[in-house]
Amino acid sequence: MAGWRGIDRAAIQPGATAAGGAGRHGAADPASGRRHITFQQRLRRAVARRIGPYTSRVEDVLADRAIRPKLERLRRSSFYAGLPGLSILVVGVQSPRRPGSLDRIYEQMASTRHRMTFDSKGVEKLGKLDNVNVLLERHDLSRFDWVIMVDDDVELPEQFTDTFIALAEYADLKIAGPAQRAFSYWSHRITKRQHGVLVRQTNYAEIGPIIALRREVFDLTLPMPSLRFGWGVDMVWPVLAAKRGFKTGVVDGAALRHVSPIAADYDHMAASAEAEAYMNPHGIVTGVHVLETTTTVRDIA
Repeated sequence: MAGWRGIDRAAIQPGATAAGGAGRHGAADPASGRRHITFQQRLRRAVARRIGPYTSRVEDVLADRAIRPKLERLRRSSFYAGLPGLSILVVGVQSPRRPGSLDRIYEQMASTRHRMTFDSKGVEKLGKLDNVNVLLERHDLSRFDWVIMVDDDVELPEQFTDTFIALAEYADLKIAGPAQRAFSYWSHRITKRQHGVLVRQTNYAEIGPIIALRREVFDLTLPMPSLRFGWGVDMVWPVLAAKRGFKTGVVDGAALRHVSPIAADYDHMAASAEAEAYMNPHGIVTGVHVLETTTTVRDIA
């Protein structure tokens, strides 16, 4: 389990791990109250920076190998064969820093049995969620079974859309996000792919880099609140959904790679402050709210 504490170490460097030792942040100087980093901690951090990316890549290779036969069984299952084609709206905001990246992502997502509609726009001095609202207003949402929000800095596995939607439907998730690979910029450990797992029910699914909303929760989640950075919304949604008996979860069998550091393009402190102000009225408090997995699906029954 993990508490809400902002972003974890891997948000800064993919595959890195936090150094341990005399407390996570070093030993305190009783005279000044400041913390000093010991030589051993510096050494551990230096080693982590060097070998972290390599060990993460190895972890991903082993996880890919473990999940492959399970995904093959999923695609041969009667559940998969009987899953109807669904109507899916995909929206994203294209950053000028990565021109054309959404088009490439959309092209890969379009390879699916489902009926896909794609839309995108530029940033245009609006916050992330306000931009999403502009995109959603262009469409009659009653036509769609799922709405998927996509960031423009992800690398997707093969057959992503079919796998992701099938596993979300199998677990009866109404709010779902793909897990992230070990070699990825992930924010919370609960979103990191679990070895040998297909899908999990959790009380959290991150709003980025990809989040999917089932039609049953459109009235709970849409339109998006007018938040510039969008942090904290994904903490509140599962609380609201659970009150109606709807499930939230993470799809490990469709794990992606987030290629950009978290908060690289904006003010991390401002985003955290905005999140606190939004979450607190819903009873979600930093250091108290616990992110947890309640159910794990390791194979298709």
